[in-house]
Amino acid sequence: MEHQNRKRRFPTASTFDYLKRSYYEAVERSGGTALPLPNTKRRDKIHEYLRMVDGVLVSGGNDVDPVFYGERKKAKNLSITRERDRFEIALVRKAKANRVPVFAICRGMQLVNVAFGGSLYQDFRVEEEFMDHTLKGSARYRRRHPVTIQQGSRLFGVMGKTRIMVNTDHHQMVKRVAPGFVATAWSKRDGVIEAIESNDDLYLLCVQWHPELMRDRNSKALFDSLVRSAKEFRSRNQEIGKLRA
Repeated sequence: MEHQNRKRRFPTASTFDYLKRSYYEAVERSGGTALPLPNTKRRDKIHEYLRMVDGVLVSGGNDVDPVFYGERKKAKNLSITRERDRFEIALVRKAKANRVPVFAICRGMQLVNVAFGGSLYQDFRVEEEFMDHTLKGSARYRRRHPVTIQQGSRLFGVMGKTRIMVNTDHHQMVKRVAPGFVATAWSKRDGVIEAIESNDDLYLLCVQWHPELMRDRNSKALFDSLVRSAKEFRSRNQEIGKLRA
């Protein structure tokens, strides 16, 4: 969930966390139940959170602070929520260690990449010449561009195809892929990395676009795969519990 404080654009008497409905509605359409997790400062609570869930969805949102990938702020238009960064970095690391399925979207993909040692382009206009991946005006999230998927990847296994059309709204992107991960999809027009995944047998899949806002079969397939993996994770844990009982 995004973290908001009183100094930001939605001033209130207290700080708060929020999540757009589109994320948990997409999970529900695939037969899952969404449970939003607050950006706690208590790292000991993360273990308790992971005991309550069978999978983790890391949503989109504001920019990841460059300090977490060893850089100073270069772009002037960064919108940073460091408290959320700290929480989610700890959360996805713990989830991976416990083999909890993780699906990450947009900022979520960038966060996962940073959490495991990768880096980002802070802004496509500052560091490299890429296609404009942001959106303007009434066409928000409706703009589409083609993405090429690596055959044989987990993403290919979900989609069953090597080319799809996706929406786009981001100004940051993966630069150096984290160790233990591999890029599995790219923007056909400019080569921007559009998906990464763990290169072991874990379900840790990340996409740069926003499937929660696309009502097509490809997008639903992603959430179906998360819910299916979460159910398999629960079944495995139940079997282990029976064996230990």
